[in-house]
Amino acid sequence: MSLLARFEGMAEFLFTGAFKKGAARLQPVEIAKELVKAMLKNKQVSISQVYVPNIYRVYLHSSDWGPLASFGDVFLIELSKYLFAEATRNGYTFLSKPAIELHSDETVNPREMVVEVDFDDSIDVHWGDEEEAETVDEPDWRESTTIFKESVKPKLSDQGLEGRNPEYFIEIKEGPDIGQKFLLKDEEVFIGRHGQCELVLHDPEVSRRHLKLSTGENGWWLDDLGSTNGSFVNGQRITQHTVAPGDRIQIGQSVLVIQRAPLG
Repeated sequence: MSLLARFEGMAEFLFTGAFKKGAARLQPVEIAKELVKAMLKNKQVSISQVYVPNIYRVYLHSSDWGPLASFGDVFLIELSKYLFAEATRNGYTFLSKPAIELHSDETVNPREMVVEVDFDDSIDVHWGDEEEAETVDEPDWRESTTIFKESVKPKLSDQGLEGRNPEYFIEIKEGPDIGQKFLLKDEEVFIGRHGQCELVLHDPEVSRRHLKLSTGENGWWLDDLGSTNGSFVNGQRITQHTVAPGDRIQIGQSVLVIQRAPLG
């Protein structure tokens, strides 16, 4: 496995920070300073290079997110260039130009922020000062170069299971969302508390992006995304693991089981 492949999805660093109470709202320079701190704390040392995360997701209260979102991609590109310059000055290496996302999240207090970081060599970042072959109107939240997102948590009951005959679904057996069902219709399903996950859980012990479920040849493949409280399959803590229908997947207070829907 290549170095870049090992780094992909490897790091997720979450932190909250309270800032000076004197200012009415969070200032852009405070975002930049916290991004640099996250970059430095999550560097990875290889044989010949020091790598730093190239994905930065910033979660803010709506009162702080709104004014910053009005700047559009110009602000996010400026942050990306600033991080790139700081990394270059320190002799660090990115897998790509740093991608910045700004999200509104009501679970974050005003004048605070939460930052997630990742290593992902599949990201292609453009700063707008070079010719681009095509424009994507609605980028995917996991692979976007720059993005402002206001979180809206979908209800599990809205997934449309009733009246259909999907082959497989997830049923939540324990936890705050007990009894809910979720269709497994995508090759990858991100599970966590954040509204941009495909399967959103309202469990305070579940991380914002806790678990990734991918289809495989002999069932499904689970990846714990650096969660705080860990992931368990049939009582055993896992980092990566294959699961089959009937296995009990526990994250936080929630127990999830993959089941096959009845035919007919």
